[in-house]
Amino acid sequence: MAASRTCSPFRLQRPAPVAKGAAMTQYLPITATDPRSGLSAPLPGIDTKPLPLAEKSAPPPYPVEALGELLGNAAKALAYYVQAPLGMAGQSVLAVTSLAVQGHVNVKKGNVGTSPTTLYCLTIAASGERKSTLDGRTVKPIHDYQADRRAEHETLMAEYRADLEAHELRYKSIIASYKGSGKKPKPLSYDDQQALAAELAELENNRPTPPPRPHILMEEPTAEGIYKHLQEGLPIAGLFSDEGGAFFSGHGMADEAKGRSITMLSQLWDGKPITRTRAGAGESGVLAGRRLAAHLMIQPVIADKVLADPLMLGQGFLARFLVCSDYSLIGSRFLSNRPSDESATRDPAVNRFWDALGELIRQPLPMNDAGELEPETLEITGAAFDAWVMVHDAIEEQLSPAGELAEVQAFAAKAADNAARIAAILAYIETRAEPTPEHINRAAELMQYYLLTMIQRTQEAAQNTAEHEARELADWMRQNGGELHADNFNKLPAAYRKARKARALLALLVDYGHALVTATGPNNKPRAWKLREGSDNV
Repeated sequence: MAASRTCSPFRLQRPAPVAKGAAMTQYLPITATDPRSGLSAPLPGIDTKPLPLAEKSAPPPYPVEALGELLGNAAKALAYYVQAPLGMAGQSVLAVTSLAVQGHVNVKKGNVGTSPTTLYCLTIAASGERKSTLDGRTVKPIHDYQADRRAEHETLMAEYRADLEAHELRYKSIIASYKGSGKKPKPLSYDDQQALAAELAELENNRPTPPPRPHILMEEPTAEGIYKHLQEGLPIAGLFSDEGGAFFSGHGMADEAKGRSITMLSQLWDGKPITRTRAGAGESGVLAGRRLAAHLMIQPVIADKVLADPLMLGQGFLARFLVCSDYSLIGSRFLSNRPSDESATRDPAVNRFWDALGELIRQPLPMNDAGELEPETLEITGAAFDAWVMVHDAIEEQLSPAGELAEVQAFAAKAADNAARIAAILAYIETRAEPTPEHINRAAELMQYYLLTMIQRTQEAAQNTAEHEARELADWMRQNGGELHADNFNKLPAAYRKARKARALLALLVDYGHALVTATGPNNKPRAWKLREGSDNV
């Protein structure tokens, strides 16, 4: 009997409500400007309480402990040495582990179906958050593996070319043996024709094949590039980039190619065969038994465009991603009081993770004679299945129009599947065994984080960007005496120093009742502003 739903490991707790300020065109200003002096004052008969401005809520804390001792300790150590956000480190560690695990195991969810252990991860972080440094540290065992494969690739290619030459000579020898030695080819009997065809077919079946490509990582491929990479390389690959904007703005995501790319990537996430249809002979084909994990790091301005793209949303492509957006550490990454000789390369937690990942990526892949993966199946059974069912049902219950997850319905609909994948990844890297209830609970905790992050991103996307910026400007004024003169625009944060930008935000603060114009210049153009009393909670 399934456990009671009241014991579900899944507990969705939304972030604190965000103060929602409407666009300023939806409100009448609560102050007016005197046409003679240019100074602002409250309108008579109007409630002068400042109108609320949109507020960005703090990101939910990344549940690094849910990654377990091996992955979690590595994430914490890497975040420390790089001085990168903890969530970004946890996301990187989980993504690269998926890359290494996906070729070895699938996960079966009782009688509900079987899924790959492939994860698609998206990390949102500003320029300067050390995405490249963190990615280089986390993916180090994969880079080492690729370097080893490159070193042996030339030798393998030399052997292949020699085998191919021998194959061609054997082909010519067989043809010559049936043609005879005279200048005029001898006619072949029906039996000879059959024998020749049989020999050539056997020879063709043993045609040498080139060694697979040494690389398993790619950064900004097209759909055609992904197909060719998986056709000519190993049956596993990783779409990993610390500059994911290059992928989303590259050839693969151009208008004429975007549909093909997201369809292929969606099929790979599902574990389905991918196809290519071309007019030229021999250019079409079907690839089965392939896996592709992904981790793309993008800046917030790109994330806003990506997460609002109607095609990527409408086809369910983005719903497959686990999105992370953590606190920024920029401005607090000081080197004082830190040992000058400390290094991730000497940290036991990092080395344990690197060793486990390096061993796993070198573990022979289970493949059939056609080069297709035949992964082992880890089945979620017994108490673990009961726990997963409770996670699934807790999410499903909140997918209704009135539910907590209604605004991220597409993402939430795949959350239980992603939770099963995460649980299987954690179980395999730690024990090489099937997921336990503990693995399900930890995966559920991680999924709560990803769903809360998506809820927050969705809320903020619906709010007025200008209001967020006006709030930040008001905060700066409050920390610097509560007043601002146009002559001091150059002292503002860099994003607001241009006069046109600063004046637009100050006008919004005046209209919403948070500031007053206290001095004007020629043509009554405002020259000085002061925050009003009571505007502390903008």
